[in-house]
Amino acid sequence: MNEPTPANRPMRADAQRNYASLLNTARAAVSERGADIVLEDIAKSAGVAIGTLYRHFPTRQDLLEAVFLDETNELRAHAEELASAPVPFDALMSWLRLQMDFAARGRSMGAAIMAAKHVPGTRSYAANKAMHEAGEVLLLRAQAAEQIRTDVHMLDVIRLVYGIALVNEYASDPDGANRMLDLVIAGIRTKPSRD
Repeated sequence: MNEPTPANRPMRADAQRNYASLLNTARAAVSERGADIVLEDIAKSAGVAIGTLYRHFPTRQDLLEAVFLDETNELRAHAEELASAPVPFDALMSWLRLQMDFAARGRSMGAAIMAAKHVPGTRSYAANKAMHEAGEVLLLRAQAAEQIRTDVHMLDVIRLVYGIALVNEYASDPDGANRMLDLVIAGIRTKPSRD
């Protein structure tokens, strides 16, 4: 979790609990309602006063950025855990499915948050880059195991995953995104699946 602190001082235990509660509540709210979250509702659901929310997150943008950073860091951590999985292909596919869920939620965070991940020097850019690098390790392992074509690049796969999330954002077919991801996976494999 990214926990902004004044002058990099460690937070007291109660402040850490409040921060975590606010962030978890905001993650759930963003997943449900997108960027149209109401800060007062977040504070109330987290069981803290609105002043506590504003101490941690002075603006809605700060809160949305914290949600983005938290989820991005979680995806990076998942990739790092999966890097030692026995079947590289399965590890990469697991991570891509998590990535697709994140892409669907991320689009609802708003254009400013999603644009910041492309701006060098921002925290969002650094977190997004670290997450992609951790995913790249999974791709390279699957390529070394001859399970994924060698001409496949992580950025291309991520863009395809985000494209799937985009075109299925308002689709009435709940399984359409998974079918499309299965098509992408079939396209990057070195051999057809025998499942």
